[in-house]
Amino acid sequence: MTASVTRRRHRAMAGAAVSFALVLVAGGLTFVGATTIANSTEGAVVQGDVRPVVFLPQTDNAAVAVVDDDNRLTALIVATLLPGGQGGSIVTIPVDADASIGLGDERRPLAGVLDPADPDGFFEAVEGTLAIVLQFGEIVGADRLAELIEPVTPVSVDLPFVPGLAQLADGVAESPVPSTTTATTEVVSDELGDLLQSIDFDVTDAVDVLRSTPLPGTNADRQTNTVAMWSALAAATPVDAAGSVPVDEFGMPVTSSTIDDVFTRLWQGPVQVRDLAVVSAQSSTDGSGVDVSVLDRFDSLLVFAQISPARVSKPNVGLVFRVEVPITDAQLDVDNSPFVNRSDVARSAVGQLLFLQANVASVDVAPNPEGSPTKSRFEVADEKFVADLKKSLSPVFGDAEYVVSEELIAGVDVVMTIGTGYFNAFNGGAVASSDGDADTVVGDG
Repeated sequence: MTASVTRRRHRAMAGAAVSFALVLVAGGLTFVGATTIANSTEGAVVQGDVRPVVFLPQTDNAAVAVVDDDNRLTALIVATLLPGGQGGSIVTIPVDADASIGLGDERRPLAGVLDPADPDGFFEAVEGTLAIVLQFGEIVGADRLAELIEPVTPVSVDLPFVPGLAQLADGVAESPVPSTTTATTEVVSDELGDLLQSIDFDVTDAVDVLRSTPLPGTNADRQTNTVAMWSALAAATPVDAAGSVPVDEFGMPVTSSTIDDVFTRLWQGPVQVRDLAVVSAQSSTDGSGVDVSVLDRFDSLLVFAQISPARVSKPNVGLVFRVEVPITDAQLDVDNSPFVNRSDVARSAVGQLLFLQANVASVDVAPNPEGSPTKSRFEVADEKFVADLKKSLSPVFGDAEYVVSEELIAGVDVVMTIGTGYFNAFNGGAVASSDGDADTVVGDG
């Protein structure tokens, strides 16, 4: 939240700003959607607390696991709606993502966890891997996948990985992609590559790509094609943007009742695609002899805390944080800045908080036109948190301002606004504040 109480309240009442990156830390789409219930006592710190409460948006989401004819997992996504109910995001998850997220001694790919007879068990594993709560989950074959993506087909797709092109010394190959393109002996290798990578895909062709396995390449190669296909489908939105979304008595979208509702609303607005970062590839321990991709926990949490904050799990023992990075581009473009952009700053802060056993439920990387102050600011739901926070956070985030919030966010204990002083703290210049620091106040005034 911003340093100005008035500006902060207006912003909160409009909604919790949410932004996510397209690729790793690239800038993405910002949207709003939390509502404030004035004088509500829900989420109150103590009985009788009458501070207003901000509710994080209950964004609908759905996981789709795509399988081939042998029930092997070939593609996995989580689609999440914008708080307004139309458009949203598609997060692609590698099918070989380690279900243990790199923790403990066990390494097993999600593809090895899938059992078509136990979809609930599989999606519970997905929830544990991503630390989110899913509203819907479905394992889909060709016909069902075609129904879900039909509104955004046909599309034009550039496939990054085309099997067989490396073996085209004689200029002859059988096209491994849909039959809309035909390779002939008169086409030389380079021209064939261009031809195969610029194709108009109808719904059947798109299904074939998402269900193609095994590719004669690595899992990373398969994932590049999966991301390309979902990105092309997303680029075809919005479809039927004028279509209405039912709302409740407060003017908020009615919760989707089926996965079909989620996808109908998804295609009606702008959609962006995000591929989760991988930190390493390791050998599985489940006897399959295959490698697994260990997801970057910080990156995964950064993504879902922006697009689906109310559905982020809180497994740690510490307080629950919302992280805001209102820093401007100009403030980032200074000699002592160790960060590339605001998402980079947020990812670093998320990592620091997880290391301290805190939970992060919400992240906002929308810049404030006025920029960020030098000191980071911690707005706490209860003053009793301040002493411990100062002791644990000052060595990491440097000298900061600690205030008791005038309003609450349901399920959130601390709102942290990153100041530019974090640059020096990150570079090793943090100075711990004393327990008697005057920056600790009772009110936010």
